[in-house]
Amino acid sequence: MVIPSGEMAAVRAVKAGGPDVLIPVTAPVPVPSENQVLVRLYAIGVNYADVMCRRSVHPGMPGPPIVPGCEGSGVVMSCGKGVTTHKAGNRVGVYSPWGGTYAEWVVVPENYALPLPDAMSFEEAAAFTHVYLTAFHALRTLGRATAGDWVVITAAAGGLGTALLQLCLHWEMRAIAGVGSSAKVQMLEQMGVAHFLNYSSQSLSSFVKKATDGRGADVIVETVGGHVFSEALESLAPLGTLVMAGIASGEEVKLDPLRLLSKSATFAALNLSVLFVHTPDLIRSSWTDLLAIYQTGTIRPVIGYRFALQDAAGAHRLMESRQSMGKILLQP
Repeated sequence: MVIPSGEMAAVRAVKAGGPDVLIPVTAPVPVPSENQVLVRLYAIGVNYADVMCRRSVHPGMPGPPIVPGCEGSGVVMSCGKGVTTHKAGNRVGVYSPWGGTYAEWVVVPENYALPLPDAMSFEEAAAFTHVYLTAFHALRTLGRATAGDWVVITAAAGGLGTALLQLCLHWEMRAIAGVGSSAKVQMLEQMGVAHFLNYSSQSLSSFVKKATDGRGADVIVETVGGHVFSEALESLAPLGTLVMAGIASGEEVKLDPLRLLSKSATFAALNLSVLFVHTPDLIRSSWTDLLAIYQTGTIRPVIGYRFALQDAAGAHRLMESRQSMGKILLQP
């Protein structure tokens, strides 16, 4: 395979700030070190973690100046010394919590490049790797949700939200989907979601209590923050679990332990990168499980928008508008 020794197209956040700090640049093609692989990217997933990285407020990612991006898909082009799980030509989904995927090429440790089935396109893979692993571990590992449980999902029309809804359906959980606009409500109707609400005009806690005959939700996966987070806390059933997997509104999250104590409820926060570091076997097994479910056809990424790599700023503006539905992709 031909590997360039010169420069590649990329997008750099030159400083902390708004979308306009994302500037198209040329950068050196990275070289894999020991136990790393070099991947030629063919599709790139945009995540809210990228927005937080650009703003320099993500607790687990370095801030600008940086090439952002934590998700993509492509082909392994070369391997560093010691790599045993990949070879040149392998199709992979990439998770890179250090950033770097807003580019044509990226280097990651070999266990952060996950094998893809032939049936999964690069676009699907770029919309699958980060969000479906996050959805899996929010529901199963932290939420411990099982068949029949009531599960509340906020920001349910986004990439992560739709992944959560699909997994709930597959695992026979009873999902309540919350969104912030009437257009997103229409999307949920088209998806066949049974229980949904617009929490910009309805009370989330009241809706959940009514749907569950006053009991509340067994598991809540919350990604908005602010008043939605507060309403989610009120929606928990006794012994329920609230999993925070994001804070898309950027609004402050206030957690009073006494509100949990009154229901003997649990609060958990999910950072996928911690699982990659400390539980690599769990990541591998969950990836195998997800691909098996994918092969049944019951889960498929919902791709809402495609932007050229050079217009990453436009993708971020759309994400921050909170009007997007489905996954946003960049095309290198």
